[in-house]
Amino acid sequence: MPHCSQYSRSNLPLQTSLPISFLIVGGGIAGLACALALRRVGHHVLVLERTDRAAARGESGVRLPPNLSKILFHWGLKDVLLKQASVTTRLVFMRYESGETLGQHVWDADMLKETRGMFLMLAHAELYDILYDAATAQGAQVRFGAEVADVDVEENEVTLACGETISADVIVGADGEYGLTRAALLGRRDPGVPTGLAVYDALIPRAAVPEYAKRIAEKSGQFVAFGDGQAIVAYPIHGADDIAIQLYGPDTHGDGKYGDVPSVALPSIARDISQKLQTAVCGARKAVRISVREHQDLEDWVSDDGPLVLIGEAAHPFPPSTIQGTAMAVEDGAVLAKLFSHLSEERQIASFLYAFQELRQARVRTVRAGEFASAFFMTAAGADADARDASMRAKAATGRNALDGEGGVEGVWDEYRVVFGYDCEDEADDWWVQWGMLRERARAGSDAGLGASVPSLLDFSAAMTSVQVTSSDGV
Repeated sequence: MPHCSQYSRSNLPLQTSLPISFLIVGGGIAGLACALALRRVGHHVLVLERTDRAAARGESGVRLPPNLSKILFHWGLKDVLLKQASVTTRLVFMRYESGETLGQHVWDADMLKETRGMFLMLAHAELYDILYDAATAQGAQVRFGAEVADVDVEENEVTLACGETISADVIVGADGEYGLTRAALLGRRDPGVPTGLAVYDALIPRAAVPEYAKRIAEKSGQFVAFGDGQAIVAYPIHGADDIAIQLYGPDTHGDGKYGDVPSVALPSIARDISQKLQTAVCGARKAVRISVREHQDLEDWVSDDGPLVLIGEAAHPFPPSTIQGTAMAVEDGAVLAKLFSHLSEERQIASFLYAFQELRQARVRTVRAGEFASAFFMTAAGADADARDASMRAKAATGRNALDGEGGVEGVWDEYRVVFGYDCEDEADDWWVQWGMLRERARAGSDAGLGASVPSLLDFSAAMTSVQVTSSDGV
């Protein structure tokens, strides 16, 4: 196991000199991560979750890429994470219909060291509990069964279904793509456009498929099966006592979402599947069907009418079960907190919210487009599937990793740096040094009658386009 110093840094972040109140609507992973991040820098936080805790914890698996795990390591959660998570070292690819192994991709240890994170796999409920315990230990308040019925942005308040009103200096919308805060910012509901694809999310008990579970645990990896219009992603959780399985297939209804009651028998969805995979699918518990929908990119994540900001799926819905959806939500909370650690006057609130939007939008849109492309890459049919499979077979025959590009390891590392090597907290710090402090100094000079001027605080997107990855180690 790599030494902790390779992945952790100081757990004593800069504390704000002006604590304000944040009201987070939505107590999922995005909301809890944001609550923890804001409490770590000294702000007051109340989280409102409409369901009870058991429902919010969920039953599925979740994958943590290095750009996510490094944040949690920075927050002092490495030890508790590694007690519950499995560390994945490879991806194994096969054909859905035949069971043929196409190849594998082993993560390069040196590359992962450079990212300062790990690839981890665990249960959603385990990650939820880790964040909940950490956030509440830091002083965050979390109220379950608190359904928000109305958001009044101009008055900085929400009204609960029971009639209670709660106000705060900033309202954070973390209630998902179908939540009230996204609708409040847009002025309408945004159901998205069906893609015809759905993810069927379930667990397979180890006892139901002992040989398959043994193999997947020994490989310390994720299994991906490519099919014509269908695909499977599977990986061990609960110490390999269960296997999380996500089956991509035709969307039979078009309105499924996380939180629905598991009701789908996977064998009824898995058509033309190999006998090898059929055994695993038949051992699965009932699945939740989550429709894969395309949502428009929001031009604004911050309301012009008041201090409402969207994060996570409320701001940028990802395809369900993708590896970066959870990561982007946690990155959002980390960046928001980093910016607000510098808060010293109320007039800065709006500027910091718009800075958050500017820092996050380009990054999230690029990663989100890649995740949609991955979903359709896995379920490709015809000539596209033939070319994909032939390429993997050829690489396997020469001992190469399945996901290596034509440029070899160098090309893969470029992708690692942009996606996995990215440090969102360092990017927020860089913004403050390059723009925030400059603005504050100019304002101080102007107040003193020196007539100093600087570019607009919000006019920094062009300067940021070349920023992709930073390292606190100077790497």
